[in-house]
Amino acid sequence: MPVQPAPSAAATAAEIGVVDALVFRRIANASWAHVGGLGRGNGWAGIIDIDEADDALAIRVPKQVGGVYRAEFGEPDRVLGPYYAASSAVVRVTPDVAVVLGSPTGSLARVDDVTLLRLATRVDAEVADAGPSKRLADELEVLTCVREVMDAPIDYGLSDTLRYVTTVAARALACEVGAIRPRGGEVIVVGEIPECDLCGGDLHSSAWTAVLDEVEARLGDEPWCAQDMSSSPSPLLSRAVPEARAVLAAPLPEPLGGCVLFIHTAANPRGFSRQCRRVLDNVIDTGMILVRTAALRDDLRRAADQAVTAARTDPLTGLGNRLAWDEATGSAQEAVDAGAVYSVISLDVDGLKAINDQYGHAAGDDLLRRCADIIRQHCSEADLAVRIGGDEFAILVPHALGPTDATYIAFLEVFSGLLSTPDSVAASVGVCAVSAGGSLFDAIREADMRMYTDKRQRRRTRAEVLGAPVPPFSREAAVTTHR
Repeated sequence: MPVQPAPSAAATAAEIGVVDALVFRRIANASWAHVGGLGRGNGWAGIIDIDEADDALAIRVPKQVGGVYRAEFGEPDRVLGPYYAASSAVVRVTPDVAVVLGSPTGSLARVDDVTLLRLATRVDAEVADAGPSKRLADELEVLTCVREVMDAPIDYGLSDTLRYVTTVAARALACEVGAIRPRGGEVIVVGEIPECDLCGGDLHSSAWTAVLDEVEARLGDEPWCAQDMSSSPSPLLSRAVPEARAVLAAPLPEPLGGCVLFIHTAANPRGFSRQCRRVLDNVIDTGMILVRTAALRDDLRRAADQAVTAARTDPLTGLGNRLAWDEATGSAQEAVDAGAVYSVISLDVDGLKAINDQYGHAAGDDLLRRCADIIRQHCSEADLAVRIGGDEFAILVPHALGPTDATYIAFLEVFSGLLSTPDSVAASVGVCAVSAGGSLFDAIREADMRMYTDKRQRRRTRAEVLGAPVPPFSREAAVTTHR
């Protein structure tokens, strides 16, 4: 009768509820290297090192050959290195080989030590050291992540690029939460976090600034990896992400500065392998090239925006200039053609020449600036106020102005003096509204005509009753509607 072959290690593991088997071999007096196994033990082959001096849980490796150390948790918790399991056993197969057996849900408590030792021995016998194909797969993983980083949209600014790079890295590291903050910049957080008393589960909470302050203080110039938060407590981080199980943080290179942080939570508890750190190093090296490019792009955009704004701004008053007026009235005419209603206010300062002659041009410039300030105070964000040139101003209002409009009444009254003085501003005003289908150009011309009518009336008043009180301004006469 033919002898039936013994079941494979994988079959035996499945039969007794073992999902993962990680084989560690001693490479130095107090150092162990992970060489392969089953489940995560196979996927993580060659990317985990255990140093007994750095990992307090290395005491779980039994001292005697054949020894078994068991750990049962209510939920997945760290067993050794970056490996988490709800039920586990660490088996000493030989003086230089230890095997971690684990399950994320099932219990190994019912399995006797002899069975576990046999399985660990079989796994060790069947596993082969990570060969060229595994090392190539690890390299491809890094290159794939780098390529994805390099695929960032070329029109992204600094903030979007930081968010993109952090998102790619978090996905490559299988993390639930990633955060990044350049020195002196805003905190960008990606992923999902549970409710907490510090930030309420809000990825945009200002509390994350304090969290990143704490993390950056721990970093210094070197990365920081905590394979379980219980052994490396971080008070603010624990409050911000109470479900945090492992964290990996690294400083960002100059000139950006700051730091990046990634978190495994209870949703997928695990630690960070050596391969994780390689991935992060390459993401930072590649991502920072994109980040610096994005920062330069932002600088260029800001410079271009400033140039556009400067080209449309009157340097003396800070209001718009003639170019801004021409562009705005062109767009407004299109709106009027489509059914909108606009009003045009034409304003000319009275007495500028007298101020210039008596007090100098600096006083005249100050008068124009004070006039601009008054106009700004009486304009809404929707209005466009410009200095056409010299002592002429104009305002484009995206609705009809009537003689009873409170803002308009206040606007007229503040300019109602006969002549400007070093302490007051007087101006002639004309207004015209244009209804749907009308001509904005004609409305501007009409507003100018009404302004000059007002100016002639003021001159007659000054000539006839010099120093007398100013007659009330006729609001009704100042407003017309052009059709």
